Amino acid sequence: MRRFVSLVLIIIGAVLVYWGYSLQQELGTQLITKLTNETPQQVWQYYLTGVIALVVGGYTLWKTK
Repeated sequence: MRRFVSLVLIIIGAVLVYWGYSLQQELGTQLITKLTNETPQQVWQYYLTGVIALVVGGYTLWKTK
């Protein structure tokens, strides 16, 4: 069961990082970045949540072996 949860966390983390990257590449986000010279908070939230899920899932999967 722990292994399944770890794999789900890894998948969710990868999807969140992808969504963050996809959002960062959109025209509206790039325009905001050019005008304000900073990345929108929503992009950082996707990246941070995705990386945390990947790390927790990977660590838990590594510890269950």
